[in-house]
Amino acid sequence: MAIRKFPCVYMRGGTSKAVIFHKEDLPEDVSQWDEIFLKVMGTPDVKQIDGMGGTVSSTSKVAIISRSERPDADVDYTFCQVDIKQPTLGWNANCGNISSAVGPYAIDEGLVRAVEPVTVVNVYNTNTQKIIEEHVRVRDGHAEVYGDASIKGVPGTGSPIDMYFKDPAGAATGKLLPTGHKKDVLDVPGYGPIEVSIVDCSNPVVFIRARDLGIKGTELTELNANKDVMEHIERIRCLAARACGFVENWEDARTQCTSIPKVSIVSAPQDYINMDGQAVKKEEMDLCVRGISVGALHKAYPITVTICTGAAALLPGTIVNEIAQPAQGKHKLMLGHASGVTDVDMEMDGERVVKGGVLRTARRIMDGYVYIR
Repeated sequence: MAIRKFPCVYMRGGTSKAVIFHKEDLPEDVSQWDEIFLKVMGTPDVKQIDGMGGTVSSTSKVAIISRSERPDADVDYTFCQVDIKQPTLGWNANCGNISSAVGPYAIDEGLVRAVEPVTVVNVYNTNTQKIIEEHVRVRDGHAEVYGDASIKGVPGTGSPIDMYFKDPAGAATGKLLPTGHKKDVLDVPGYGPIEVSIVDCSNPVVFIRARDLGIKGTELTELNANKDVMEHIERIRCLAARACGFVENWEDARTQCTSIPKVSIVSAPQDYINMDGQAVKKEEMDLCVRGISVGALHKAYPITVTICTGAAALLPGTIVNEIAQPAQGKHKLMLGHASGVTDVDMEMDGERVVKGGVLRTARRIMDGYVYIR
């Protein structure tokens, strides 16, 4: 049997990496895509040794891009989260970090005309059916790579990409508050009742107080080794998935929707040491957060979760709002996560989320062919 090859680009977007395909380079029969992407990443295998995956959720990702026929978009973008340990693919959520690579990719591939000094690329994410507006710096007809913008979780600096997630509420469920409540009590088998907030903005997220899990909220990757707490978190996530209508039986969420809802563990601002061994002071943040993605601590904080956290913090009555206690009229929040502090700029109209803005950097790492057996 001949080995198969597909043209692709490998890019970093924010704190994630993905193999990016032009839709026209993939089989028209989309039923073949799952097998292709599993082999591209080397899943299932905790080492992903026979593929491009990097053994963590933030580096086991695929994006498919094409020109858009929509009047409000330049390109269509479909995101796929590839599991590592089991042959499962997530098609029902977006990745905000990989979204930041779409604009530069579209410009460099000639899908969008380059306009100096800044090209605005309107991206339609098919997973969430939402528009992301990206402002990409351009030089000599290509997306700029060098610049003085820095983001926590990525060494060095790069060219800034201003991203605006427009009308992001209800990305997966159609509602900002999937259950209709700002707080819910979930009865967790084996652990008992716990109060959470479930919010769907860019992606659905279940917010949990760190103290209700018996942790500080400043933990880093050592949290992954705490099997009891991680099991508690996973059961909460599965119950939240049922509350969102993703599954009928909460236990099915372990295999049927591993990537949503995302999990955010929230606590009051506090001092801690980040992933790079640097001190982060409580005065630098409005909220201390830790993200859980596909069963493990996220080494930074997912951008879609950042947008959702910003919205939840500005919604009176959520546990996030009660902890963050933002000043009246404040729209920019500082979130202290595993790699440092990221700010999110929210525009609200009462309790309606107009848009959320973040700063990212991205760059092409390689291009060519990926080979699969």
